[in-house]
Amino acid sequence: MTDYLHALDGRMRIKINAVKGSPATAAVITGYLLSFLGIDEVNANSITGNVLILYDTSLSSQEVILQLLNDAGYLKKAIQTSASHGDGWVGMLARAVMETALQSMVMALI
Repeated sequence: MTDYLHALDGRMRIKINAVKGSPATAAVITGYLLSFLGIDEVNANSITGNVLILYDTSLSSQEVILQLLNDAGYLKKAIQTSASHGDGWVGMLARAVMETALQSMVMALI
């Protein structure tokens, strides 16, 4: 299940429970994501389950990365679980976009 997404332009942190406690899964996700154009760095932490993804915004996007993870089966449980709550990775992305916009507004005020 995926229950956390934090995103800024060029940077995403997503919790993927399949990574937690599994260095092998962390390595697989890292290699998988790094095989795509525009993804510059991936750090999958098998202790926390967090996956940090740094990407080139001119070559990739949050939507593309979430779709890649979904297509590989890493987000399907989150979508199925969250669908009953009217949410899913689309809802997570919407929250991340709103969070980014709010952070930008706060920084503009400072």
